[in-house]
Amino acid sequence: MATVLDVARLAGVSSATVSRVLSGKGNVGQEARERVLQAVRELDFHPNRMAQGLRRGRGNAVGLLVGDIEQNVYSALTKHVQKALGEVGLDLMLYNLDHSTERLVAMLEAAPAMGLRGVALATTDNIDMAKVGPLLRGLQVGGMAVVSIGQRLHRAGIPSIVHEERAAARRAVEYLLEGGRTPVAYLGRLTGSAVGTERYRGYAAALAGAGIALDRALVWDVSYRFAAGYEATRRALDAGLAFRAIQCGSDELALGAMAAIQDRGLAIPGDVAVIGFGSIDWGAHVRPALTTISVHPATVAARMVGMLTGQDVPALTVIERSLLRRGSA
Repeated sequence: MATVLDVARLAGVSSATVSRVLSGKGNVGQEARERVLQAVRELDFHPNRMAQGLRRGRGNAVGLLVGDIEQNVYSALTKHVQKALGEVGLDLMLYNLDHSTERLVAMLEAAPAMGLRGVALATTDNIDMAKVGPLLRGLQVGGMAVVSIGQRLHRAGIPSIVHEERAAARRAVEYLLEGGRTPVAYLGRLTGSAVGTERYRGYAAALAGAGIALDRALVWDVSYRFAAGYEATRRALDAGLAFRAIQCGSDELALGAMAAIQDRGLAIPGDVAVIGFGSIDWGAHVRPALTTISVHPATVAARMVGMLTGQDVPALTVIERSLLRRGSA
C-alpha cells in the first residue's frame, strides 16, 4: 500500500506538502498541487482511517502524554517525536501524567476542545481501562487518532507500538547465568507498572529455565530513580544478601546500584555485574561502561508518525531490543 512518503517522492515535494494538499489547508502552489494529485492517482493512494481522523482535527498538534517526564526514556522519546512530527508539518504538545490516572482522564476529556490532531499515550503505568477505555474510544469515534506507545492496547482497538520487554529481560539474565553470575538480583519497579512487571517476568523466566528457585529477597521493587537504585542496593549489602549480579529495570536504577556497589569497595563486574535497561546516552561514558538493553525512540517516533500520516496501521508493532555488552557485565 502506498504511503504519504511514496506520494511525496513521486511528486518531488515534501511529505508536509502532501499533507497540506490532502487536508486542503495551507498554501501550496498550483503546480505542486497538481503533481501531488497526479502522484495520488498513479499510486492509487488511499488515506487510512487514522489519517482521515487527523485531517478532521482543528489544530496542528499531536498530544504526547508521558508517564513521568523526569525519566530519561521519555525525554529521549519526546525529542524524536518532535523531530518526526516537524518533518510532516505537525507540532508537539507534551503533557506529563506524573503517574496519575486522574491527570490522564482530565487530559483525555479536554483533548477534543483543544483541537488536537491525535494523542499518543506513552506510559509504563497500569492503565485503568474501565475509566480510560471509553475516553480513548470516544476520541477515535470523534475522528481523533489515538496510539499507545509502550503498552499493548491493541485488543481494545488502540494501535500500539511496543518494545519487547519480557523476552529482552530474559535474554539479559540468561547472559548473566551463562557467565556464572549467580545469584542474580532484580532491581526495578513492579507495583503499578505494566512494563516493569513484564521485565520482571523475563527475569523470573530465565531463572526458571535454568532450574533456579526464585528468591524473593533478591527482588527489589522500587521507583525508577537513581537514589532508589542506590538505596535498595545499599540495604541489600547491609543485610548481607549474597548476589553476584543485578538485572535492573532501568539505566537510572543501574547507575544508583553501581554507585552503592563501588561505595562499598566492591568491583564491577568482578564482584557484582550490573545490567541496565534503556541504553541512555551517558551509560556508555560511565566507568565501567554500562551493559544495557537497547531502546529505539527514533524508530518508535517514525512508526507513530507513520500511523498519523497515511501509512498502514497494524494493530500491534513490536520493536526488538538487543543486549549492548559493555564493561559492567
